[in-house]
Amino acid sequence: MHPVQANILRRVFFIKAIQYGTAFTIDVEDTEYLITAKHLFDESAEAHEVRLFRNNRWVPYEPIKVAFCRSEADIAVLRLNERLTPSGLPVTPTIAQLTLGQDLYILGFPHKMHEDVGELLGGNPCPLVKRGIASNVATGDPQVLFVDTLCNEGFSGGPVVFFSQRSPNEIRVAGVISGFRTHQEPVVGSDGEPTGTYVQLNTGLLRAFGIKHAIDLIGRTFC
Repeated sequence: MHPVQANILRRVFFIKAIQYGTAFTIDVEDTEYLITAKHLFDESAEAHEVRLFRNNRWVPYEPIKVAFCRSEADIAVLRLNERLTPSGLPVTPTIAQLTLGQDLYILGFPHKMHEDVGELLGGNPCPLVKRGIASNVATGDPQVLFVDTLCNEGFSGGPVVFFSQRSPNEIRVAGVISGFRTHQEPVVGSDGEPTGTYVQLNTGLLRAFGIKHAIDLIGRTFC
């Protein structure tokens, strides 16, 4: 088990598009990109404004460009006109060397929860951190990662991170949180008999899409 370092904490943002969620930054060829879930947006809109919660207020940003994965992968990539994360905080966007059963960490703002830590994170709110286990990886297209952890609304768009056993001091971003799997549970009445209605329950399996889809989208759209 590893402590989650400032390298990733400083990169996680509380975002609002048409829905609230989480976003994070990565660097590709010395250029910073903001990564989040595309279901937070209205993809058909002509323009996209986002707001990031910084210094206890919502700050509006008009991205230079926004790109959405056209496949099932629930990923959006934004290029802003200013840098959000200080240089010198490296993370590696890759799923390489992830093994089944190892610890993973998710970061985000479930149910809009966050902690004000002043300037400790550059004026950004501190995200919540949860630990899970790598349950399965579907290596097809899209690449899907399942994590055994209880995910909540608001984590969408946040990063799934891990520490490689070969490089234990290196933070790796494996994927982008999309949501959680649900199942239908029958509602039982006071007489103990099924009512014929159902409720959706969280299965405790988080679904994320591989970060490679964000890297591919950056290569096709921004470079």
